Amino acid sequence: MIFCPKCGKENNEEAKFCQYCGTKLTSLENKKPTQKRLQAEKIWIEKCPVCGDGPLVYHDHKGMLGLTTIHICECERCGSTFKKKGKNYQLTRVTDKSNQVWQEYGKKSLAEREWINIANGGISDAKQQEKDINSWLADASHGKVTFADTNSPVILKKNERAFLFWSDIALWEPRVVRQTRGSYGGQTFRAARGISFKVGNFSSHSESHEELRTVDQGMLTLTNKRLVFTGSKRTNNIDLRKIISIEPYRDGIASRRENKQKTEYFIGINRVNINIASNGHEYAIPVSGIVLKCIIEGLIKQL
Repeated sequence: MIFCPKCGKENNEEAKFCQYCGTKLTSLENKKPTQKRLQAEKIWIEKCPVCGDGPLVYHDHKGMLGLTTIHICECERCGSTFKKKGKNYQLTRVTDKSNQVWQEYGKKSLAEREWINIANGGISDAKQQEKDINSWLADASHGKVTFADTNSPVILKKNERAFLFWSDIALWEPRVVRQTRGSYGGQTFRAARGISFKVGNFSSHSESHEELRTVDQGMLTLTNKRLVFTGSKRTNNIDLRKIISIEPYRDGIASRRENKQKTEYFIGINRVNINIASNGHEYAIPVSGIVLKCIIEGLIKQL
């Protein structure tokens, strides 16, 4: 069999022209590389990811001034168009903009393998990763995730294990800043040219507000019992059972605990990655605030 270089359909070896689109066919010997490529792509073009039914047909279009060639695939049933971008294909056009595939993947450039997954009811790699990470976070927050031990810069207590360690962490705390503003009340009199004086009183008032200030820099260690900050000026030893709430940020957390009036902010945790496994997939993700929050919540449930 000979595969058409334009539409990818199979033709008899004796055929000179494609019986589907009329494209001229070359000999079998000269078409072996193209034939292998089309055989590999056959699964991809057999089922449109948008409608899940019609086959895809290859088309080549000349670009600006005819200097470039644009490779596209178009569904014979629904008219959806996929434009080749490097090794991937971008969904560029559909007739029904309310279609779920368009809503989720319109203008997205995905690998052929990903489009095959979508055509068969699956999802893209990015959405799969998001789904797996969310599943892992849910398990972590319920204490269903296990962690490998790590070297600890602090002395561990009996039955205590260290899981995560960070260096160069900034400790922020709110500080009250007071500003004094002055004003003059009264009239100004001109005594002579270039000479004037004021009659009245000068009054002042103070205003105060809180600002976050860096109070120390140091190491942060998470164990199954404590969150320990060891800096150049202070050491904060936080019993996980004393934590009231955690507010997550992209690069840190804000921790509130019993018998501690001021909120403690630990900034710079996202410079450390953690390896996770979920639904048969493995990922290395940065320890953002939401990741650390879920881990701590899970550890507290195990105490």
